[in-house]
Amino acid sequence: MSDNLEKTQAALDAHAGRFEKIPDEVYERDEPGGNGKHEKGIEPFEYRRLDEIETEPRVAVVQGLGFDEGAVVAIVGAPNAGKTAFAISLALAIASRSDRWLNLKVAGGPVVYFAAEAPASVKMRARAAVARMAVQSPAFYVSEAAPAIGGELTTFVDAERIIATIKAISTTEGQRVRIAGLDTLASCLGDGDENGDGMLRLVAAAKLIAKRTDVCVVLIHHPSKGDGGGLRGHGSLAAACDAVVRIDADENTGVRTATLVKARDHATGTQLRFELEPVQLSERDSFGDPYTTVVVRASLQPAPNPRPKGARQRQLLGELERRHRTGEQHWDEATVCKAARDLGIPASSVTDALRGLMKAGYLLGSSASLSLKYPPETRA
Repeated sequence: MSDNLEKTQAALDAHAGRFEKIPDEVYERDEPGGNGKHEKGIEPFEYRRLDEIETEPRVAVVQGLGFDEGAVVAIVGAPNAGKTAFAISLALAIASRSDRWLNLKVAGGPVVYFAAEAPASVKMRARAAVARMAVQSPAFYVSEAAPAIGGELTTFVDAERIIATIKAISTTEGQRVRIAGLDTLASCLGDGDENGDGMLRLVAAAKLIAKRTDVCVVLIHHPSKGDGGGLRGHGSLAAACDAVVRIDADENTGVRTATLVKARDHATGTQLRFELEPVQLSERDSFGDPYTTVVVRASLQPAPNPRPKGARQRQLLGELERRHRTGEQHWDEATVCKAARDLGIPASSVTDALRGLMKAGYLLGSSASLSLKYPPETRA
């Protein structure tokens, strides 16, 4: 027996005597037709039959991305990938009550943006974007506060203050706030540990804020060092997020690609391509030169068509592209493996070909729903 197993067994033995067997009679139910409660004993959790449950889908704030009312979502990207510019552009489209943003429908309404990391940059980018959009007085609120919702002693208080801020803005605007942005997550941890209890507290706070206000909580975050598509820190964050959008930058073309890599109720793989356009502001620095910043604009450059290096990966990718043209857009892993076998790829190489396409980023999503990162119809 290994040391870990021995320690685990010793701990179980030490605690075993503290628990008494619960008598079977405490589980006895009422007679049929009763109210389902016990006169004595253990109270069951509330439950209802599926056909008796009335459910309403979440109200979407952004079409098809999982950015819904009451959701917790993350926008993740490496430094200078454009995640803050992307978030500000989206927030302003919502705050200005635009009909569409990067060709997606959006629901208009107030937005509050906690610019905890770089408030001056956020304000400059927002002003430049408003001037470029030619809109008047968008309901876009900026807070320079850094709510410490990951701190051991500050999580509850600062979560309640965020809720109070959202409610105050909703009252002022006469409409419920649509989005609350926290930029960046790391700046809102307080003294909490990103890889431990601090992240657990922050996740719980974000879910509480979303539930109490029906706002879509948007967390701006950095990727995992070992996985560019993952979220840095404790795994509870990725598990709690209703949607995750990853921002990648092409250094050669300047094109950024926002990819939906996780969504509870939407198909993954949706991509938005954009560029960062330099803009001069009217304000001048201490040397008399105009400040410059960047704003988001939709990219008109043709989408790339990279090919994998392995012959079997190219063969399998070509078959999936053919199927995509016939209307198929998502496959589970079993379907892709069968497609590979039907192509004559040896059984011993099928899994390697599939895993290679997934690791290289040609296939996105989970084993239950895979899609092409570069759909053939998006090419020039």
